[in-house]
Formats: sequence, structure tokens, C-alpha cells
Amino acid sequence: MKLALLWRREAARHVALSAVIMVLSFWAMARLAPHAPGWAKTADTVWATIDQPVRNYFAAHAQGLPVTAAAIYSLWQAAGLASLILGFFRLSAARLTWIVWGAATVAAVWLGSPEPGRQVAAGIALLAWAALSSLALRGLRLSRPAFVHVDVHNQAPPAPAVEVRAEIHMPKPTPSHYAPYRPPFLPPSPN
Repeated sequence: MKLALLWRREAARHVALSAVIMVLSFWAMARLAPHAPGWAKTADTVWATIDQPVRNYFAAHAQGLPVTAAAIYSLWQAAGLASLILGFFRLSAARLTWIVWGAATVAAVWLGSPEPGRQVAAGIALLAWAALSSLALRGLRLSRPAFVHVDVHNQAPPAPAVEVRAEIHMPKPTPSHYAPYRPPFLPPSPN
């Protein structure tokens, strides 16, 4: 009972602290953006470097489908946002979806970008995906921690009592009057 209550309080504290940090960072960005000329424009052009190739890819490959490219784009955004938020809350399926969504996004940026800047656009998309992955994949460990229990208070068990005896086993001697064949018969010839 106490553990569940402690867990709930800790989760509420964590959510509240995260919300405060996000609000303060948005406030600081709003205060700094007017004083840094071109900052908002740079953010818009970086977003367009990722977003426009994805739109181009969907527009080029949605022809002949019963769904429009705009609907595919909206579904792509919803899947990314949902997997980011649910991955933040450590849902395994959402984390897997986030990984697949990010790889598909980088591939769409690669295929939807014009040739001279294809590598740069895919690199920017990869960096943005890696930065957001720190939220979606937070707390993920690649290997389980090893728990080694060493009991130092008990002494080693006593050595077992071992009895060593040397024995020699000899085969029984065969009697001298033993003959494998009766006298009128001879063994078969090897010829």
C-alpha cells in the first residue's frame, strides 16, 4: 500500500517538474527569439528541410490510392506524436513504433529531397530524430543490470570425507579341461 502511494507521488512530482521545465524553456525561447534575429527563420527552414521532402514523398507515392497525400501526412504526424508521447511514458510498443517511424521518416526525407542536398537533409532529419529519441526512449537500457549476491557471513562447508581404496580385479581363470569343441569335431578351417 505504501509503495503504491509513494509511486503515485513520485510520478506526480516527475510530471509536475517536467511541465515546469517545459513552460520555463518555452518562456525563455519566447523572450530570446526577438533578440536573436533570424532564429525563428532558421528554425522554420530546418523544419522545412525535414517536412517538405516527406510531403513530396507522400505526394509522389499516394497516386492511385483511395487516400489522399494530405491524409497520409496527417496520419504520419499523428503516429509520430503519439509514439513520442507514449514512448515517454515507457510503453514498449510505442518505443518500437517510434524507432520504425523515425527510420521511415529519414528514408522518406532521403527519397523526397532533391539530389544535391539529399545527404544533408537526411542528416538533419536523423539528428532531429535522435534528439527527440532522448525523450521517447528515456530510461531504456540495452542490457539488464546484473545482480550478484555474495554471502560473506557463512563459512565454506566442510570438506567431504573421502575414503580411498586400491582394488585389483583379475579375470577368473578358465579350467584346463575346457575344450570349445568336442574331440570328434575340429574347428572350421580358415580356407
